[in-house]
Amino acid sequence: MDLFLKYITLQDPNVRYVALATLLLGGVSGAVGSFNFLRKKTLVGETVAHSMLPGVLIAFLLSGVKNPYVLITGAAISGWLSILLVDYITQQSKIKGDSALAIVLSSFFGFGIVLLTVIQSNYGGEQSGLDHYIFGNAAAMTPEDSTAFAWVSGLVLILVLSFYHSIKSVVFNLEYADAIGINVKFIDGLISFITILSISVGIKAVGIVMMSALLIIPPTAARFWTNRLVRLLLLSGFFGALAGWLGAFVSYSQVSMPTGPWTIVIISLIAFISMLFAPKRGVIYQRWSKLLLKRRINEENLLKTAVQNEVRGLGKLFNRRSISQRQFFEQRLWNRTVRRLRRKGLIKKVHTGFTLSTEGRSYGAEIDRRHKIWEIYLQRRMQMSINLVHDEAETMEHFLTPEIEAEILGELGLCSRFNPLLEIHELVPDTPVNAL
Repeated sequence: MDLFLKYITLQDPNVRYVALATLLLGGVSGAVGSFNFLRKKTLVGETVAHSMLPGVLIAFLLSGVKNPYVLITGAAISGWLSILLVDYITQQSKIKGDSALAIVLSSFFGFGIVLLTVIQSNYGGEQSGLDHYIFGNAAAMTPEDSTAFAWVSGLVLILVLSFYHSIKSVVFNLEYADAIGINVKFIDGLISFITILSISVGIKAVGIVMMSALLIIPPTAARFWTNRLVRLLLLSGFFGALAGWLGAFVSYSQVSMPTGPWTIVIISLIAFISMLFAPKRGVIYQRWSKLLLKRRINEENLLKTAVQNEVRGLGKLFNRRSISQRQFFEQRLWNRTVRRLRRKGLIKKVHTGFTLSTEGRSYGAEIDRRHKIWEIYLQRRMQMSINLVHDEAETMEHFLTPEIEAEILGELGLCSRFNPLLEIHELVPDTPVNAL
């Protein structure tokens, strides 16, 4: 606990530089990556990151110093050239975008490895630390690196806020943005520019190999929680910053634990949790929703069939055999469905069978009414054969809301008190229908 308090209070100057730098890096990368994520260009970040290695090394060869601003400039130029080269290849040849990205990525990264080998052989101790740009080494962050992070983060924030509405239009509807006079090429270049800036400042902390993960995984995780752009940007930035902060803490609290890989592990864990537990889009929520839907359909089928049996003079008492003549229920499904309906007070146990309660009879009659209204709609509006409408109505009866029903009646010129029983007759033979 004392170690954690010492970490969050930033008492150690070395921790201060690393923690703040990774927090800023994660936040900015997560937010900027959202734009490429929404444009379905996530692999652009991967290509740019790997293409920056030769730029870093050439900047060192030309300047002879390892000043972070000089190396960042070299990385940014190299990353920009990689994007231009990808565009040129896709426009001037028959090579597709993904192939062009792979070609440029491997070519630039291979050239960078060759340069690094040459530098290590000829420059001795002067080249120490350049290999950190491949796998990252946040522990080697200096005050100058943190200052560079802060400046770049501020610049990216200003650019995003200044051109937010134009960026939003280009990301979601390129044709509309062009039609209303937005300079699409400029905005497209701006998105590439802030992407390159974010990657260039982060490759020393996280490394070229894993930097693209900070651009891809945070918006992927955030997308499970929202469908609004502002929330996506904030959540993605928050997830990236949280992963950077916790990754730095693991490195601080455990010996020989690298910050960059742990940052990626944590943000991957956040994405996995989001995929499982996010409301509406999470796997567990969707599985549970499907289960509830199947249960509701089974319950409505049973109630509807019981009402239909009453209307046909078969009596108010029913059991599995009488219901299965029109709507098949295997024994286990029948038992589960009956238990739920009894708990809800929609059916009652009577001797060796069951009977509908007042609420259950009303509910079943409403489902039956929706079924027949949809049959009428299919006959009159869709000109569907009378022998085909029953199966279609078996599905739609469970999804007709009062609003849709009112719209259908209005389109057919019928009032809300319309009774379909006066018009619908038995359409198909009484053959069992498999329940869901």
